[in-house]
Amino acid sequence: MYGDGRGLVTLGQGLAGRRELGIELAANAHGRGLGRSLLRDALSLVPAGEPVFAAVSPGNARSLRSFLATGFVPVGSEVIIRPGRDALT
Repeated sequence: MYGDGRGLVTLGQGLAGRRELGIELAANAHGRGLGRSLLRDALSLVPAGEPVFAAVSPGNARSLRSFLATGFVPVGSEVIIRPGRDALT
């Protein structure tokens, strides 16, 4: 985990052992390119050539643009499904 005035980054082992990155910007950091700079700094912590994954909602245009601008490439999508409350009883 890493944070500064721009926001917070989490970098860890995710599903199937893959390295995953998450980001949350500070409330006053939107629209100034700070997310992109925070992502670049986080990626510098990963050994060269090691793949990094991030889950970005297609509806979150700002986040999607930041990840695309820092070199991430869409590789697919996943849907997480859980049973409804009635199915649990």
